[in-house]
Amino acid sequence: MNKTKLGMLLITGVLCMYALFSGGISLVGEALLIALRTFVSIIPILIVAFLLAGLISSLISPDMASKWLGKEAGWKGPFFGALMGAVVPGGPFFFYPLMATLLTSGANLGTMLSFVASKSLWNVARIPIEIAFVGIELTVIRFLVTFLIPVLVGTGVNVFLPGYTDKIREDIKALQLKKPEHKKEGKHD
Repeated sequence: MNKTKLGMLLITGVLCMYALFSGGISLVGEALLIALRTFVSIIPILIVAFLLAGLISSLISPDMASKWLGKEAGWKGPFFGALMGAVVPGGPFFFYPLMATLLTSGANLGTMLSFVASKSLWNVARIPIEIAFVGIELTVIRFLVTFLIPVLVGTGVNVFLPGYTDKIREDIKALQLKKPEHKKEGKHD
C-alpha cells in the first residue's frame, strides 16, 4: 500500500473513531450513508469523464495536440489552455482526466497548468452565481485582477521548467498502466 492510501486510511480510521465516541454508531452510519450517496451520484460523472477522455485521446492526434497545446504552440499554448479552462464544463472528476489525456496526447505542462488555473479563476459557468452572491462590481474586479494569472502560470512553467513536460507525461502513462499492488506481487485476496 502506498503512502497516500495509507494516510487516507489512517485519517478515515481516526475520524471514524472520533465519530463513534462522540456520536455513537448512528453518527458513523450517517457518515457511511452520506459517503454512499456521494459515491452513487459521482459514478455517472466518472463514466462520462473517462468516456470523453478516451474519445479525445482517440480523436485528437498528437500532432494536433502539439500544434495547439504543445511546444509548437509557443506563447499561444498557455493562452489556449486558459481559454479552454474558462469554458470547459464540469468539476475535477471531469477536467483532471481530460488534462491527463491531453498531456499524454502532446499538450505542454504549462498549457495544462494554465487550463487548471483558469478553471478555478475564469470559469464562465460560475460567473452568474458569483454575481448573484457578491455583485457585478466585485466579480469584474476579481476577474480583472486574476486575468493574467493562468497565462503567466503556464508561460512560467514552459520557460523555467521546459523539460518537465516529458517527465510528467511519462508519470501519467505509468499511472494509467499501473497494476494494483497485490497483483504485481503475485498476492491474492
